[in-house]
Amino acid sequence: MSEVKSTKRGRIAAAVGTSLVVSALSLGLGAAPASAAGASAKSVCSGSASGALLKWGPVSKQCSYTSPASGWKGKLKVSWKVQESTNQYACVQARMGKAKHPDKWQSVGCGQSGSGSVKWPANSASNLEVRAQARPNSPLVNVDYSI
Repeated sequence: MSEVKSTKRGRIAAAVGTSLVVSALSLGLGAAPASAAGASAKSVCSGSASGALLKWGPVSKQCSYTSPASGWKGKLKVSWKVQESTNQYACVQARMGKAKHPDKWQSVGCGQSGSGSVKWPANSASNLEVRAQARPNSPLVNVDYSI
């Protein structure tokens, strides 16, 4: 009988542990990749985007959140950088991609790294959308970004 109780406790503990991990990951509390731009304890979410020479690459949608209802200043800071040890040069744009009527693309800089603010109204659920474009000295570009 005590083996049955022990097995049930083990299953319950495993279920609770799994639930906590899934909750933390859905909130963006997982560890960011070491190469992510501005990777630090303050990074809420990170992702990557790529692009070709003078062509915008696919839209990266790895960060989704709801902004606070009050006390929010209406902007989200996005930091980014190209892959380390490369001579890549990129232009990066970001926006809050709401389900209906996504915002206009906003530049967050050109070069090998940069940061910028994206408008994000209070109390709205949105995906941060990021895209990159390679510039003349590199045919392709890969950038890592974080918020």
